[in-house]
Amino acid sequence: MAMNSTRTVITGMGAVTSVGPSASPACAAILAGISRPRQVTWFKVLDEEAHALVPLVGHPIQGYTEGFVGEGRWLRLALGCVLDLLEHPEVPTSSDREFWERTGLLVATPCPLGEQRALEFPSGLELARKLRSAARLPLDERGLGTVSFGHTGAAAAIQRGLELLASSRLERLLIVAADSYLDLDVLEELADGRRLKTDEAPLGLMPGEAGACFLLELEASARRRKATALATVSGVATGREANHRQARGQNTGTGLAHCVREALAPTHASSRFEGTCFLDLNGEHWRANEWGCARVRLTDLLGEPELRYPCTYVGDTGAASGAVGVCLALHALTRGFAARGEALVLSSSEQGEVGSILLGASTPMRTPISSKG
Repeated sequence: MAMNSTRTVITGMGAVTSVGPSASPACAAILAGISRPRQVTWFKVLDEEAHALVPLVGHPIQGYTEGFVGEGRWLRLALGCVLDLLEHPEVPTSSDREFWERTGLLVATPCPLGEQRALEFPSGLELARKLRSAARLPLDERGLGTVSFGHTGAAAAIQRGLELLASSRLERLLIVAADSYLDLDVLEELADGRRLKTDEAPLGLMPGEAGACFLLELEASARRRKATALATVSGVATGREANHRQARGQNTGTGLAHCVREALAPTHASSRFEGTCFLDLNGEHWRANEWGCARVRLTDLLGEPELRYPCTYVGDTGAASGAVGVCLALHALTRGFAARGEALVLSSSEQGEVGSILLGASTPMRTPISSKG
């Protein structure tokens, strides 16, 4: 399903990742190719050459998430990115009740990879309430919501947000996504599925964790309060791939290709996309195969876009990955690093959901000095 006609912008962002405790430095680090992989000391894998168990290598947020598990770890990550957003000079403090009472909260929660994780996590709505309380934001109960589509959470949240903005008294939505693939039960599930990258299994993912959020706002509201728009939401679409990973079928990229066409339709009916793409490729073969097949199906619509792979630098961040991609796109757009002043964030979940978010520069693009920064 594609977006409606409500004209919206993004007016703030926040993040906490393994390469930075706030959005701007983290995005700058990722776009500059900086990575900080570390040993995951609480999880061992077999080194067949040494015939010994050695620590897995991943992307934990050192000094931040130690001692937190399950729901507590999620809340730690989610609260961290929200507090970062609140540091933005154009985002009012919690004392501005009028602002926050016209703001909704949508949280993108993790998809259970196993039965144990499903038992440990409360409902998404309960997580939204706990986050509201922890951040001390005077948000109306009626404005709380949740989506649970794994990697596709950000696209699903934007799509749901556009519907809410068009049909309610809300003027903006705080969209928050957080996830960690470094909880012990998640690591065990990934190991059982032979999905982890090790010296003996190079085609696998490196587990990461992150919290990322952004403020989706009606353009008219942003103008009234004279807020700077970081980007315009030009298109968004979600869909489903029938032959997804868990269905064990041959993924031919049909769902993802259709989703990209929907998102690009409003602005690229007669032109090819040549901007920057942020992909959630994580080292697993099925993701690479899906994107390769979708790319072939989109030959007429995609020119030679610049491709970016955030997982290379922060690992697979699960349900947070789409929101991390949005923050990276915002950083690139506001600094003139995004090719042609456009960014496309693509996501795919193990359960078959796919998402595509098209963002455009909200101001005339500066001449980029480099494609990295």
